[in-house]
Amino acid sequence: MPRATWPARMPKLAPVGELAVQIAATLLALLFAISSVLYLCLGYSPVTHQDYWRIYEFALNHTWLESALHKHAEHLIFFPSFFWLADLRFFHGKQLPLFWMGFTMLFLTIGLLLVPVWRDKTVNLTAKIMATLAIIVGNFWMARSPIIASAGFNCICSLLMMSAALAFVLLPSMGTDSSRRFWAISLLVVSAGFVASFSFGTGLAIWPSLLFLAWCLRLHWRCLVSIGIAAVAAVVIYQQVPPHVAGYKTIEGAGALGLALVGRLCRIAGGPFFYAASGWHEKQLSLEAAKSSILSLSCGGAGVVLAVVAMTFTMIRRDLSKSSLKLIGMALVTFNFVVMALIVTGNSLRGSRFQFEFLLPRYLFWSALFWTGLLLVGIQLAVSIQWLRWPVYLVALALPVMVSPMHYKSGVHCRLARIFAEEGAISLLNEVRDDQQVAILAPAAGGINQVYRLAEQLRARRLDMFADGLQDWFGLSERQVTRGRYKRQRLTGRCGVAALLQCNNGAPAARVTGRLWKRRHQVPHTLIVVDQMGLIRGIGHSFARFSENRFVDKVFYLNKTPTSVFFGYIRDFDPQQNYAVRSADNGVLSEEAVPVKIPKSMNQ
Repeated sequence: MPRATWPARMPKLAPVGELAVQIAATLLALLFAISSVLYLCLGYSPVTHQDYWRIYEFALNHTWLESALHKHAEHLIFFPSFFWLADLRFFHGKQLPLFWMGFTMLFLTIGLLLVPVWRDKTVNLTAKIMATLAIIVGNFWMARSPIIASAGFNCICSLLMMSAALAFVLLPSMGTDSSRRFWAISLLVVSAGFVASFSFGTGLAIWPSLLFLAWCLRLHWRCLVSIGIAAVAAVVIYQQVPPHVAGYKTIEGAGALGLALVGRLCRIAGGPFFYAASGWHEKQLSLEAAKSSILSLSCGGAGVVLAVVAMTFTMIRRDLSKSSLKLIGMALVTFNFVVMALIVTGNSLRGSRFQFEFLLPRYLFWSALFWTGLLLVGIQLAVSIQWLRWPVYLVALALPVMVSPMHYKSGVHCRLARIFAEEGAISLLNEVRDDQQVAILAPAAGGINQVYRLAEQLRARRLDMFADGLQDWFGLSERQVTRGRYKRQRLTGRCGVAALLQCNNGAPAARVTGRLWKRRHQVPHTLIVVDQMGLIRGIGHSFARFSENRFVDKVFYLNKTPTSVFFGYIRDFDPQQNYAVRSADNGVLSEEAVPVKIPKSMNQ
């Protein structure tokens, strides 16, 4: 090809390149979203866990209003608390309604963030698709699973982000000339700000963010005044709400940010880079590695500098009204920048025990959105700066690929964590003190004793793992619980006593593990352990270690072999007796019974 004709051919090749980029970005966004939905549905925590043992214990012993109007670990979670209070009251404390509520709010957050992107008439279709990809990856990255895979935590944080996104979307409309419309929009924006503020402690970051955005949008002074008054009111109310446990501190003055706090701010901002890089390692990197990571410090420092520069130029130019894409990008940057600053400062004020807590994966919920905002600002900037366009687009396309190993590992980890949590719930259901399994569910503060204490209340009220009433089967004949209904199910496998334990009343107990399956390798979910007299002595469950669907396991779990894992207990265990396991799904017993093998050493 002659050199003279090559520049003339470039315009003809550019549309083809843009089309290829659009198709690639769309496919990556769809694949990322589908995989995340599947990982969350198969890996969310189905039982009470972590801080919710403490929250539920307070809620079950106080009125609705008392439960909502108290801080939990220095956080006021007034609005999200009504979700689990309603769940305890109307849905037997099961986590599934909470999961779908949080899942819905996560979707709505993404939708609200996409509205300004697709409304922006100053950017082309390619930029909009790239921005959509960035928003989907930033919100659905499974490294954020400590929050989004927890029904309760996702209700908190997604409600906060959904309210903040709604305020960001509505804020430009406050510049209307109509007085009636102004007050209506102002009421909605302030209401969204209050919901964000009283959903979690970091929600207070909404007010400086709204003031910053209102200034950069060149809104009338009355907009700034109304937001400022609402901000003062929110902080005053927040300070006056008491903690639910004596000894917790309320918000204190942050003081001047020293070099140490700036360094910690850089590290929390660089968290997504550290965890994305750790996904490429065979072994999971520890918290100690995060403390000394140069990658998180340098990348986080670069991100903080870029954010400060972007916010400074935006404040000077006050040009956010020209591009709604830039508006939502700067909103995410500013809001999450303030959130991260609050986290670092708050942990430092709580003492040396908490000063490095900000490195934990749960804070990726905020730092991932911080980088999403920076990428959105970069995409908008690339539209007007030609030489920046393709580098930014390539970064956006490379993003899901670079974070995919941690995305996959976190999806697998969620599935395994769900199984471990259900195993802990089974020990509580059988009234067996298996500290090793219960520790998986226990909060850091109250420990396993709080779990055992609250489990008695859950049992008495038939909540959570006790809602189905399986605990009422103990001591009954197998014919009584199913009215003599048996069915040939080709139940087969093997199981045996793995450990000797004690029941809550001090009686001997045994942990039974193994592998059980039915016809066509279907997994039996509910199983009973019967003695030689046909009396029910224990309850167990069987789990597909990854997915029961071979296609799903092959595509999304990288061809992991689905393994049926049986886990159960025997109460009042007598090694001289014979025990067997039957399937009891849907109130029908399997004709087949798999014998429980007892090691010879236990018979002596």
